[in-house]
Amino acid sequence: MGLVIGDLLRDARLRLRATSHAPAAREAALILAHVLGWTEAQVIARDDRFLEEEAATRYEALLARRLAGEPYAYLVGEREFYGRVFAVDSRVLIPRPETEHLIETCLALDLPPEPRILDVGTGSGCIGVTLALEIPGSSILAVDRSLAAAVVARANARRLAAATVRTAVADLTRGLSLAVFDLVVSNPPYVAPRLAPELSPEITDHEPHSALFAGGEGLEVYRRLYSELAGLAPDTPFVCEIGDGQAESLLDLARSYALEPVEAARDFAGIPRVVVINKN
Repeated sequence: MGLVIGDLLRDARLRLRATSHAPAAREAALILAHVLGWTEAQVIARDDRFLEEEAATRYEALLARRLAGEPYAYLVGEREFYGRVFAVDSRVLIPRPETEHLIETCLALDLPPEPRILDVGTGSGCIGVTLALEIPGSSILAVDRSLAAAVVARANARRLAAATVRTAVADLTRGLSLAVFDLVVSNPPYVAPRLAPELSPEITDHEPHSALFAGGEGLEVYRRLYSELAGLAPDTPFVCEIGDGQAESLLDLARSYALEPVEAARDFAGIPRVVVINKN
């Protein structure tokens, strides 16, 4: 006959709480909802029902992966970002709520009609695709040095009908003519490798290190980007996400490359999270 859903959920919640990474207990119901094609509310409302053996087996397999630390987003293959659902897997970094501040900053800029935008290090494509859908008439080139990531970004552009997004493989902006763009955006790797022990194993054991870590105290990729921004047309903004405590260093670094810092926008925790820089 199978297991009662309520009993299964109670056991799963206890097992989740017992792990070192302590996921939210509600993930027990969320994972089951994914398996059954139900909503979380439906799972909770129907907790007196029996679960068929095949569904129970699939549920246990996903739960085991979560207990081992694999992020929930990778289990279900998606993550919401700026009100849209993006496909994600271990080829790309999971979109974070903090990155939505980058979108808000870009949308507040005084851009020309039908702007041409370059998304550097696109990963899942969440930035480029979102800007394409939020800025009417815009055209986006989303690049990543990882072919696997570019494939995910292309799939998300198709999934969300962002027809003006093109994807390509490029090492930062190498080989691109920056002068044709009206805006360049990036969420580059910015975590110093020495900080890896302070991060959750959910991150360090499962998300791509190439999208997370950068040498030079996390500033190495910014240095490369700043040196390449010489190819921008005058007064073209560059908007990038930054790590906690990096704002002052990055604004000073920009000045050393004859770039003009415009602002450092803060996230909801009051941490400088997005830097806007102009090409003089």
